[in-house]
Amino acid sequence: MARGERKMKFTREQSGCFHVILTSNYQNLIFTDPLERYKFLELTNKYLIRYSSRIFGFCLMDTHVHMLIKTDQLSVMMGPLLREFSLWYNRKHKQKGNIFRKPFTSYPKYSAQNQLDTLLYILRNPFVDGLCTHPRYYFWSSYPFYFGNPKKLSQYIQVDKSMILNSFHSSNQFYNVAAINPKAQPNHTTKQAGRLITDSTVLAHTKSLVQGKSIYEIPTQELRNLVLELRHQTGASVRQIASALHVNKSFVLNVLSNF
Repeated sequence: MARGERKMKFTREQSGCFHVILTSNYQNLIFTDPLERYKFLELTNKYLIRYSSRIFGFCLMDTHVHMLIKTDQLSVMMGPLLREFSLWYNRKHKQKGNIFRKPFTSYPKYSAQNQLDTLLYILRNPFVDGLCTHPRYYFWSSYPFYFGNPKKLSQYIQVDKSMILNSFHSSNQFYNVAAINPKAQPNHTTKQAGRLITDSTVLAHTKSLVQGKSIYEIPTQELRNLVLELRHQTGASVRQIASALHVNKSFVLNVLSNF
């Protein structure tokens, strides 16, 4: 760095409406069962209330999370939320280390139109990724809160419906707009022999192979065998196999290249 040149320090905005994105470490799966998703929503609601904040929408994907939040204390709210969830998650899996890539990502959304566009983008995520035929059919999002009655999810988190209800006069209008795919997005599926293999499918197949054993207690040679079985039985990608087995992609590539 030249003399007199200074490195600019990133300052995160703390007050306003934010698109918050949480991404898993090394593209591993974050959520391996419904309990983990419910726990994340429960803790999110806890800290939203504690810091007088609101959430307009969310979508929990396998490897990442999207939320649209209005708050005056973004980092103060997100910090303890992520710490408490990570502590609970690591105890459950008998592991250590970071679950999420740090720091979390946040984009301030200033105009009402930009906020609405972002919320629709969040709700469309699983639809764009090919995980459902319409956003309404993806269970782990806030879609059913606006014109429906999500009895299960509403036990864990409360969603501010005003942004959607002020923008759409009926559930049919909302349904039609939500199904619009404005552009192709990078997806989390692998096409193999004409089939779409989702992360959830790969995870389910992995669970059947390990037969109740903890991934973290499986010997290296057995992990190598699992890599080969997942590849040949499901056609999963390197990223999907690494994510399901919680190993580096280089490990998977090494196993496959030596087979």
